[in-house]
Amino acid sequence: MRYQELLEILANPENSKVEFKRDDVRPEQLAKEIVAFANFRGGQVFLGIDDTTQEIKGLKRPDCEEWVMDTVFGKYITPSMIPLYEEILTPGGAKVAVITIEQGTLKPYSVKLNNRETIYIRVGSISKPADRDQILRMSQEAGYYHFETAPVSGSSVNDIDEELFAHYYESVFAEKISDEQELYLRLTQLDLILESSFDRKICSIAGLVMFGKNPGRFLPQHGFRIVHYQGNEIETNDYSDNIFTAPVARILTRGELKRSGLVDNVIQHLSEKLSRQTIADDKITRIRNWLVPEVILRELIVNSVIHRDYTCSIQNEIRIFENRIEFESGGRLPNTLTIEKIIAGQKYPRNPLLIQIAQNMGLMEHKGLGIRRIVLQELKNKGFPDPVFIETEQTFTVIVNLKT
Repeated sequence: MRYQELLEILANPENSKVEFKRDDVRPEQLAKEIVAFANFRGGQVFLGIDDTTQEIKGLKRPDCEEWVMDTVFGKYITPSMIPLYEEILTPGGAKVAVITIEQGTLKPYSVKLNNRETIYIRVGSISKPADRDQILRMSQEAGYYHFETAPVSGSSVNDIDEELFAHYYESVFAEKISDEQELYLRLTQLDLILESSFDRKICSIAGLVMFGKNPGRFLPQHGFRIVHYQGNEIETNDYSDNIFTAPVARILTRGELKRSGLVDNVIQHLSEKLSRQTIADDKITRIRNWLVPEVILRELIVNSVIHRDYTCSIQNEIRIFENRIEFESGGRLPNTLTIEKIIAGQKYPRNPLLIQIAQNMGLMEHKGLGIRRIVLQELKNKGFPDPVFIETEQTFTVIVNLKT
């Protein structure tokens, strides 16, 4: 980093990626800031800067790099990580150390002190202890735990729609389920029901999402709220909304839809808002013209359900405006996945069980490149502008322009 870059950073206050510290900071305090960055999106700590006035004070420690690497990183941070350490020499002769921390791939990281380990997370310009949900989310992002297989308190095996699961099982494995005992066995083997601590069979999140009789009863984050605005602004009282919370599974026999699932219900609703039927030149054939290709809508609906973060309580929302449609799903992108990596075709499965079932149902392609191969390519082929991707701490949104 150059001195001019340092001045540009100093012109702004601390934020979610920047922290200023004097080099007489206690090692556990510096470790807290580093761990918080690693558990979030990465960041930089500038040593030799007064964090109140943001004045350059310079490094006073003659062995600052050794102290940072051997003491702070070596004794106070777990698991181990390797930062980038560099020093900037100012025109006045003072030195400022820059510690660059990438987002960690072995989350959650913690500070070791007095035989205790504390996990920190970055929230704006503050590093604070992570709560239970944040720790669970970090563990899920690191791949240690998949929340889709978590038990859902209050549910029971009776909350699984046996007809939906039996149809799925026969379609995929070419075997019929003979009796109730085998039904419970297959549900258990597929992590769709679990044995509770009280010798009861309860549903997993995946079991309810895909095959539940009423998933929304137990999972308020399941399904979609679809809001249709009159105009292009969200600040209006002129809108209508609908809630959809059916299970994802459907019954499809020889190409005929016998019983619709969540994706089918949402597509049917959107068809009323975003398509028009016309009669072909033969005066007989009906043609449905969409304001945005149906294949793209279906892909984004499936992604919102299958790839969302179920530790986040926010329900998926689809917002329809006169000039665009927005798909907002709960939770940010997992682990080190970024918008740029999604566009390039990289994938990171947050919910592998949901993905496998959706692929078996024919709702997702097996290559897992839907955004790149279907959304981006189809929009380009049809002459639409590129979609807009927006990520926040709690949501991930895709915005697609409608045909005018």
